Amino acid sequence: MKVYCLGYFDKFSRFFIDIKKQLQKEYPKLQFTIGSIYLSGYLYSFFRGIPSTALSFKAWYASFFKRKKYSQVIATHQAYKGVNIQELIKLYGAPKQKKNYLYLALAYIDLLEKELANVDVLLLIGDLRLPFEIAQKLVAKKDTQIYFIEQGPYKTTVFDQKGANANASIRGYINKTEKDISFKKSFIKDFLHRKKNKKYNRSPFYRGLDFTLEFFFNKTCILPPDLKIDYPLVKIKHKNLNDKTFIPNTLNSDKSIFLLIGQVPSDVNMTHHSPFYRNHFQILKDVHASLPKNSLLIFREHPVYKNKYGQDFYNYIINHENIFIDLNKDVGPAFKVADVVVVNNSTIGVEAIANGKCVVTLANAYYDSSEICLKMNNKQELSMLLEKALAYEIDDTKRTNFLYEFFSHHLIDGFITDKNLVASKTIANKIIDKFTT
Repeated sequence: MKVYCLGYFDKFSRFFIDIKKQLQKEYPKLQFTIGSIYLSGYLYSFFRGIPSTALSFKAWYASFFKRKKYSQVIATHQAYKGVNIQELIKLYGAPKQKKNYLYLALAYIDLLEKELANVDVLLLIGDLRLPFEIAQKLVAKKDTQIYFIEQGPYKTTVFDQKGANANASIRGYINKTEKDISFKKSFIKDFLHRKKNKKYNRSPFYRGLDFTLEFFFNKTCILPPDLKIDYPLVKIKHKNLNDKTFIPNTLNSDKSIFLLIGQVPSDVNMTHHSPFYRNHFQILKDVHASLPKNSLLIFREHPVYKNKYGQDFYNYIINHENIFIDLNKDVGPAFKVADVVVVNNSTIGVEAIANGKCVVTLANAYYDSSEICLKMNNKQELSMLLEKALAYEIDDTKRTNFLYEFFSHHLIDGFITDKNLVASKTIANKIIDKFTT
């Protein structure tokens, strides 16, 4: 068996390596390679003797040596080796960066064409970064089994053969039957209260390496364009923000409370699955301006993006008395007081639905078409949608059926960053079952 994995950081390489250990018990002659777009992922596997590729860096530097050839391809062809490159890079980079993304895409195609030759299994962490899209296109007409892996809610792992996030196979699921509802509710209750596994602590060396490269080389040609960031790496302290902190049991109970969930701006959920917004400042302003009368707004930062949404963003919060920011470690207190939860397409939307909250999605999500939340189809309807959400009641049967289907058939117990890995072993066993039945 030949397996190729595409991931990002060291924590993902660690996860892949455990899958390899399990597969090798069944396939002693297993060929297993890990391609990582960040150096931390590459070095973690390389130091452990696993065939590895520093994918983004190798492709980017190769693009310089083949610049003349690639320039001719770009000038005369829409597609390269069966991949429509002009269509492929539409959602990547600013207009001034498109040429570099085209060079990089061509180099990825050449590199991955060789690495994916005769591959039986392709494992992807997510589905929409540039090399991930290219890899899928290159094996699309082959017998390769593609599996998508994603970090799921409640410390689980998503394992899907169709896609990740809004491309996942759960999207659009509707089950209107009322069979076994009591059993399903009991299952969901037990699922939500499972014991959490101990977290694996990453070595500061690996993440420090990625951070250093981003910090010192972000504006140079040394760093591949798909690894460059347009947000601050260092947290910025904002004056007077402490006065805007959400403290449980202190908000005016006579007002309607809306909870707005923040995400990482560079994530594919924003770049690929968000038709109306490209930044959180615009989301914040639009949601705030569209609030029903006598309402409050609480904004919750993404855990890895605290104090990084920009000075204008935080100034807007400071300058409006009916906006607060949730700095609590657990989202529970904010869920408790919120009448409505607003998300672009965050996984937290499912957690809010599981907690009986009305959710308004502003973009495409895997739960947006299952009749368990309200979906914004154009920005002009946002005010009406937020007003409607205050009186909207989710059909309990549909909510139960969706959650049961999602929890029981699309999630694997265990998290990618567990100290003692469980999900990797389950995934390996599912792959083995696929090839032995």
